[in-house]
Amino acid sequence: MATTRDKILKTSLGLFNKRGIDGVSMRDIALKVNIRVGNLNYYFPTKNDIVHALCIELIDKVDAAIEGFFARSDKPVFEILYDQTEMIFSIQQDYGFIFTKRYAEILTSLPPVQKHYRETLKNRFDEWLQLHTLLVQQNLATPQLVEDSYPLSYILNTLALFWHQETEIYFPEYTDEQKRAQGLSVLFHAYKPYLTTEGLNQLMPLLKPLERY
Repeated sequence: MATTRDKILKTSLGLFNKRGIDGVSMRDIALKVNIRVGNLNYYFPTKNDIVHALCIELIDKVDAAIEGFFARSDKPVFEILYDQTEMIFSIQQDYGFIFTKRYAEILTSLPPVQKHYRETLKNRFDEWLQLHTLLVQQNLATPQLVEDSYPLSYILNTLALFWHQETEIYFPEYTDEQKRAQGLSVLFHAYKPYLTTEGLNQLMPLLKPLERY
């Protein structure tokens, strides 16, 4: 059974996604949850505390999805990687208010969240290195991928965080699924120069063709 705290976070997420943070008051949230503002303040003294909790909740879900990748061996590596990355992109869409308009502003206005995200990024780079090593070991990529893992991870991180804005600006008519497919295709194309023929044959059929704007 969902706790009051869970209900508050779920309700706030829906309101923030629909109206943006500035368009939602603590009273709006309390009314939607059907509790008094004083009760809401017991769980979250300010709206920033709710945003903070949602940002951490997002990272926790992404961490769980990444851990799931390294636990799987039921499909070819790139299929598993594509599935897991699509899951992460879907999670990001669920928390769309964070990404689509004010990502940097939200994080820099909440120093504890910004610190948490920066520390998390260090783990991401280690995870990418682990993945890139695996791709080389399976003859899906050349050894250069491991050598370039650090700078490539900067590119992958940027693409993974800002594909939302790109699709919102240039492909507003797309469904959420189509937007994910576009973002995934852009991200995975960054791997092409490093892949062997076997790697290309495994990856490219998964990707949506990228068309001219």
